[in-house]
Amino acid sequence: MSQSNTFHLGLTMAGAVSAGAYTAGFMDYILEALSEWEKAKQLKKEHIPNHNVVIDAIGGASAGGMVSMITALALCDGNLKPVKKKSSTKTGNILYDSWVFLDDDESLYDRSGDGETTFKKMLSNSDFKDNKGAPSLLNSKPIDRIAEKVFEQLPQDASKDNFPSYISKDLRILLTVTSLRPVDYKIKLSRIKSKFLDSTPGHRISNHDIVAHFKVNYDEIKDKNQFLPFRPLSPTSDSKSNRDFLVKVTKATGAFPVGLAPRYFDTEFPTEYIQNSLKKRKAFTASMDLEFEKDLKKNFQFTAVDGGAINNEPFDEVLRCLEENHGPEDAKNPKYGTVLIDPFPNFEDEIINSTPDYKKTSIMDIVGYLVPTILNQARNKQSDTFASGIFKIMAFPRKLKLGQVDEEVDHPPLATGGIGGFGGFLDIEFRKHDFFLGRKNARNFLRGVFFTECNPTDPNNLFHGISASAIEEFSRVVDGKTYMPIIPDVSKLDPNDDPNPTKYEIQDFPKFNAKAFKALEKPIKNRVKAILKAELNTKFSGFFWWLSRGIVIGKVSRKLTKWVMETIEKDFKKRGM
Repeated sequence: MSQSNTFHLGLTMAGAVSAGAYTAGFMDYILEALSEWEKAKQLKKEHIPNHNVVIDAIGGASAGGMVSMITALALCDGNLKPVKKKSSTKTGNILYDSWVFLDDDESLYDRSGDGETTFKKMLSNSDFKDNKGAPSLLNSKPIDRIAEKVFEQLPQDASKDNFPSYISKDLRILLTVTSLRPVDYKIKLSRIKSKFLDSTPGHRISNHDIVAHFKVNYDEIKDKNQFLPFRPLSPTSDSKSNRDFLVKVTKATGAFPVGLAPRYFDTEFPTEYIQNSLKKRKAFTASMDLEFEKDLKKNFQFTAVDGGAINNEPFDEVLRCLEENHGPEDAKNPKYGTVLIDPFPNFEDEIINSTPDYKKTSIMDIVGYLVPTILNQARNKQSDTFASGIFKIMAFPRKLKLGQVDEEVDHPPLATGGIGGFGGFLDIEFRKHDFFLGRKNARNFLRGVFFTECNPTDPNNLFHGISASAIEEFSRVVDGKTYMPIIPDVSKLDPNDDPNPTKYEIQDFPKFNAKAFKALEKPIKNRVKAILKAELNTKFSGFFWWLSRGIVIGKVSRKLTKWVMETIEKDFKKRGM
């Protein structure tokens, strides 16, 4: 096939916390659909669309970044087995096993029923160190184990040689992290000498957004300090392995600020890479009046938190990667673009308050609005790539009432969306629901949304030369124009396929288990007490504090625990669970 018959796809996965289960399910179906389409094309039947789709880049933030890395590892493994039915035992599919089971003990789901859930483990105090403050609100060790197990289970023959034909051999994996240390550069101002100064000082600008851009086909000379190598095999089998670095970045992109532990990088990120990456993303050129600090060490030391803190939807970085590889886009006949999978989308026309009051006068009003103002500005996309007319589309959670294609259910679509996205840690049933909702949404997305215009007589069109029978099977007509799916879902041709877009593997919305949650009250209280003790002991000392600390910590922990329990219960009740 010629380049005109190939669509290069970049997948972008937004932050999601435990709703990464939804993104994982969505990806599971996308990979299944691509695999089945490739098999169908090999049969050379006329009614099967014969263009190509190649995934060039996978990028994400927070949970989306973790799903991106896990997807890349699954592709290296080459053992892609979709999960079509809910299972309470491990399936061998690392997307399902990682995001549905998390770090739950498998014995929970056998006849004995013994073991601990991930959330209960996250309430343990095994992460505290002597004479140091609390590392995070929740124990991050269970999250660490999830990331580590994915890499440990990778077979020794895993490599890009196992990539299916729809994955680029030069696949890019892009994960965002937020650096608590700024990457500084200086805007050079006009150097006017005076009686008091040899020249006027420059204006320093600080940037905290770091993108770990991994390249599968990494060249030691050409790509040094421009990209990062992707070598996930264990050091015993590959002397150039950077597995530990990949594991740490995977943990760092999901290090939800305060909630989960931050990650410290010492020698992993070359300073030159950090600076080159920022130059590229900000479109700096040699002619610009700016410069980076020259006296920095070889490696950039910093503490990282969740990539979603300031770059939660890194579609801009994915699009830039596609544009660099394939040149200016043809808006009439798009040949590359991105799908943004966003479990918690921010719709521009969504108005929370129908009559907002923009006039703020009191100190508390200003303080209350200042934090989201700074956060929103930090997340503002500042480069031009996202606005250059490149094909981009968003997929997001949607659940329809059974038999009603135009009517959504009366509750939020995601079961994992409670308590700010942390709700999925409480119950595996929430994660199962959302994994299969992701699969169903992906199916509906491929069959009804992910289309582009078809003109079989135009040599520049993606579908040039497509057969009339393929158009008859897969096309839809809107306003007199014919559109074809970019990724045809050939499962619709199966006579046993149920075309109902409103029927789900898990039809009923899971319910909050109040009794099981009540049993967590003591572990929550113990965690709260440990946090208070660790933090207050570093701030106060002396005889009177030693005498009163037990009373203070005990009273405050009781009140905080009660507030936590009531807040979580109210949130799930509000969500119809």
